[in-house]
Amino acid sequence: MSPHLGDLVSALADGQLAPRETERALSHVARCPLCAAELEHARTARRRLAQAAEVAPAPDLTARLLALSASIPSTEGDPLRAREQDDTWTVPDAWRPTLTGDVAGAAHRRRRRRAVLAGAACAGVLGCTLFVLGQAPVVAPESSRAAALTTLAGAAGTAGVQAVGTDLAASGLVTPGALPDGYTLAAVHVDGDVAEIDLTGPDGVVVVREQPGRLAQDVTDRLVVADDRDVVVLSRDPWHVAWQDGDVVVEVTTDAPEDVLAGVVAAFPGHDYDAGVLPRLSRGWSTVTGAFTLP
Repeated sequence: MSPHLGDLVSALADGQLAPRETERALSHVARCPLCAAELEHARTARRRLAQAAEVAPAPDLTARLLALSASIPSTEGDPLRAREQDDTWTVPDAWRPTLTGDVAGAAHRRRRRRAVLAGAACAGVLGCTLFVLGQAPVVAPESSRAAALTTLAGAAGTAGVQAVGTDLAASGLVTPGALPDGYTLAAVHVDGDVAEIDLTGPDGVVVVREQPGRLAQDVTDRLVVADDRDVVVLSRDPWHVAWQDGDVVVEVTTDAPEDVLAGVVAAFPGHDYDAGVLPRLSRGWSTVTGAFTLP
């Protein structure tokens, strides 16, 4: 408790304090002459008010008030004192919204604008996310001769092997068309985003690899084959070339002659990579939906 009761003196005199607070206040009053004097004054004032007699109004007070009201001019014809609206009692109409007309319309328009802005913000965030995800990764194939020989050695035992039933188009990869004369599909292997197509024929093995991405452009050795198709030459003995086919990088490794290589390259459509906004958004959406469909 503070050094003095202060405002609590009035509550103590009226008996409005809780029992515990009353006990503490009385203990303080017993030790503090100043608070004891204030409490005594408060109690004395209340006793005197309680003992005061009622004041009877003068007999002619009512008559004087009525005469005073009669001397006030009428409000009729006085625009400053006329009533602004009729306050006579009428039966209320059925309930209707408090906000009507322009006020309600403005509130509705503000809510609609806020909803539109929130939707636009969410669409903007989604668009930016899809745009970032739609940037295809850069693919830089191994350009050494040893890597090409290793690839051919791994596919040398595929002759006579039945092809694995894999839908390349459903995987977002490129399906080859007509193959060179005498060449058949030996096997298809898909490991994640990378697909390997093994071809066998009279002039040697052909290994085709596909994976989504953008072909690195830091290679200077190029070769024009199959309908003026420009391919990047990574090795010439054995042949190892690569090119961009839409969103997919295609590599061909073979020890067959150049005409067989040209025939294999011609079996693919050969579309350029599209770095526009809409294709990037489409690739980003495919990436998001693919992530949800993964087991």
